Amino acid sequence: MKKITYVLSLIFISYFNFSEETQPVACDPMIPMTESILSAVLKHRDSAFNTCLSCQGPSCSLKSWDDSKTLAVCKRLFCTPSFVSPGFETPADTPSGKSSFTYSYNISKEGSLVNIEVLKAEGAFKKRDAKKFLKARTRKTKFEPVIYKNEPYEIVNLTSNMVLNTRWEDRD
Repeated sequence: MKKITYVLSLIFISYFNFSEETQPVACDPMIPMTESILSAVLKHRDSAFNTCLSCQGPSCSLKSWDDSKTLAVCKRLFCTPSFVSPGFETPADTPSGKSSFTYSYNISKEGSLVNIEVLKAEGAFKKRDAKKFLKARTRKTKFEPVIYKNEPYEIVNLTSNMVLNTRWEDRD
């Protein structure tokens, strides 16, 4: 009986230790929230902090959820930008053509998009081109800083992807 209790205890403990492992969560840093949504986000963030985030010191990752509604709420609260510039200056040496790329990034304690790393690039863009383009595109993107119990936190381990066509054509 003691062996069964011991084994069940190990399984129970390992479930909770491994269930909090965070996988990269896909967020879209190109679509900002409205002012009314922002005020609701700020109102509800503290109550969802421990539900949505897994933190190690000042660095937090969004928890992965099988429940799509919970995941959507967590994404809205912690990885939706409050501002995205409607225009940006495209780098002069941007390749022309269709491209798609997947990238990872973090949100700094100050609310900036940082540490962009291109994981995969296909089409006209190489990884270096994609990173340069993303830096130009997200230079002014802002997130509401995550402050919990008067401490600032960064959000790490986020991913996104982009599909675009930079073919410049004259149309009559």
